Amino acid sequence: MNLREVVRTLRFERRRVLAMSRVCDPVFAKDYERTARALGIAASIVEQQGDKHRRKDK
Repeated sequence: MNLREVVRTLRFERRRVLAMSRVCDPVFAKDYERTARALGIAASIVEQQGDKHRRKDK
């Protein structure tokens, strides 16, 4: 799986978990929102830091 697919999968899962937080019991909503926030942060980190191994240092 390449990095583009990983970022796309993380963003999809983030949207899915956010949707779950809106339809579930209020007791579990905060957990889903926290998970969605973590998935969004992970996607942004992978997107920013992911291609550093291909760059040459000059």
